[in-house]
Amino acid sequence: MQIGEAIGAIRKNKNLKSKDIYKGILSRPAISRFEKGHSDTTAEKFFQILDNLNLSLEEFHFLSNNKANTDAMMISTYSEAYYAKDLLRLAALEEKAKNRFEETSKIKYLHHASIIHLLQCNISELPFPHKELAVIKDYLFQCETWHYYELVLFTNSLDFFPEDVLDAVYARAKEKMTEFNRMKSYQNELFSLISNILVLQLGKNNLEKSWLYYADLEKTVSASDNRMYEHAMLLFFKELIAIMQHKEDTEKLTAILQTFNLLNMERIGNQCAGLLEIVRKNNA
Repeated sequence: MQIGEAIGAIRKNKNLKSKDIYKGILSRPAISRFEKGHSDTTAEKFFQILDNLNLSLEEFHFLSNNKANTDAMMISTYSEAYYAKDLLRLAALEEKAKNRFEETSKIKYLHHASIIHLLQCNISELPFPHKELAVIKDYLFQCETWHYYELVLFTNSLDFFPEDVLDAVYARAKEKMTEFNRMKSYQNELFSLISNILVLQLGKNNLEKSWLYYADLEKTVSASDNRMYEHAMLLFFKELIAIMQHKEDTEKLTAILQTFNLLNMERIGNQCAGLLEIVRKNNA
């Protein structure tokens, strides 16, 4: 479906008149050609049309494709296979991603294939191959600006990087990922990224780096939509760092874990409980 055809379908579903959507943007003959998919328009006019439709670019992308984000679906699929330790399923998904890359030359499919291969190595307790690591690391380093895609890619490949590379890529990311910090999805992914790095540092009992990443996480929360989950996680991390400093628990930790149950976040609560036991063991 052409862009104009999608716009026309959305306009009609909203019961909006063409004159109200295209006034001062397209002429009557141009409107007809545009909505039939026979002509295109400029980016400036396209965004004016979306604004008149009261539609965000993200919503338009979803509606025009009539499907959910394929990248998110792919990540969810291979994540499920990984946690189930289903090596056959992962091998099939890797092959599928490689084939899609050969068919389309879209680098994201090569990234998916590389991550899936690394996940298989992780399950099999094999060393992470340089080739697949380089595909992801080189791409992230060479990007002049980080957008949502780069944040997701980095977040999903954290476990594969040596600590010096992880710190270097994150330092690079901090320089490049401020342009879109008001976008909700961007904020959410940035919070997830820093949280996951902080979990790694807490597990290693690295107090200095835990404080460093905690400080960055705190800045992210203050710029976000103030969700209860994010503030609960921030407090949880702070209390874990307190254990590392003072070698003793605080009563707040039990209350925080109970909060996750109240929010119907049992999986998050279990993960946090597991991290708490690791920190306790490291500081017994």
